[in-house]
Amino acid sequence: MTGPRGRMARAAEGLPRTFWFLWGAILVSQLGSFVILFMSMYLTKERGFSASFAGLVVGLAFGGGGMFGTLAGGFVADFLGRRRTLLAGNLATVVLMTALGFARDRVSILLLAVGVGMASNMIRPAASALMIDLVAEEHRPRAFSFQFWAVNLGFSVAGALAGFVIDVDYTLLFLLDAATTLVAAVVIYVAVPEPARGPGGTPARGKGAGRGGGVAAVLRDRPFLALVGLAVLFSVVFMQHMSTLPLAVQDAGLPPAAYGWLITLNGVVIVLGQLFVPRLVRERRPERVLALAAVLMGGGFAVIAAGTSPAFFVLSTLVWTTGEMLNAATGPALAASLSPDHMRGRYQAFFTVSYNVAGLLGPSLGGYVLQHAGRALWLGCLGLGALTALGHLAAGAARNRSAARRDPVPQPSAPAP
Repeated sequence: MTGPRGRMARAAEGLPRTFWFLWGAILVSQLGSFVILFMSMYLTKERGFSASFAGLVVGLAFGGGGMFGTLAGGFVADFLGRRRTLLAGNLATVVLMTALGFARDRVSILLLAVGVGMASNMIRPAASALMIDLVAEEHRPRAFSFQFWAVNLGFSVAGALAGFVIDVDYTLLFLLDAATTLVAAVVIYVAVPEPARGPGGTPARGKGAGRGGGVAAVLRDRPFLALVGLAVLFSVVFMQHMSTLPLAVQDAGLPPAAYGWLITLNGVVIVLGQLFVPRLVRERRPERVLALAAVLMGGGFAVIAAGTSPAFFVLSTLVWTTGEMLNAATGPALAASLSPDHMRGRYQAFFTVSYNVAGLLGPSLGGYVLQHAGRALWLGCLGLGALTALGHLAAGAARNRSAARRDPVPQPSAPAP
């Protein structure tokens, strides 16, 4: 088979059945991710709140609340189990999301939105840790690529469907979001068992399972912290796609729909690219792949400095989307290789929280630079991307030594009944 079906079959080779149920749960949940995309519009147009209050809600919910939920989810996943954390996070999201849809006063909306941000982000490190448990090390880059594919496909479909849902009733956004989250929880409950666990309550993975460790242990791991710091820099540039890029489209005199088409193009490229990216990064040195991804991310936005016709925006999106795909296929797998077996949830939480930190920093920094320096923002993205690339190349040797010192990871053990 040499067509798309054959490429997909080769890309899926070696990934266990349980992984695909987990992948399906992620996809279903993302298909209903309406609220995160349209919260600001809902609060201003439907509820009549100010833009500043809408910004406060979104920032606290999906920035601050998301950061706390991500870190908490990693610790809970290590101590209570991946499956329990996934079920608790999904079910809490269902309840809080439904309540948020019917909330009307400022305090209730703010508190419930923060609760949704915390509960929904608990799921992310637990899902990543479970994927690491289930998938052999050599197949993890492809597993994370498929996870990335599911998230982006879900967001693309959700964005398209939301326009029809809004025409009926804004409250329906919250109810459908809660419904898809509930379906995801049912899939996990029925088809995703907890991996087999050792005597100490940690995944049965050899000598490392008996050692302790907490925040201090993670903070002492300099190669891993360097990776997290570089992930923050990369994501600060990436965040411009949802903060300053729409402003650039507007300033270029293009209609608002043009930005929507760019985001759709981003999703289409990602969906198609996952047929090829896993093969491209296989057996490549991760620091080189991440360095290239950073240069492409910064360079993609730098294209806008050269011109603001639709062709430049399309070219820009194609370039930075390529960097996004390379980073998503390599970064999480590299973080997994640096994590002790009994601390996978915590390490994935710290790595994932880099996105939350960038979500707080990227839009505000980008907006400030765009307001005061105009197009210099896009050249600054290139500079920050190049700096991130140099950081990856400089840190590569130390990271490789750190990964080599970890206990060998055997083939994933059979799930517990």
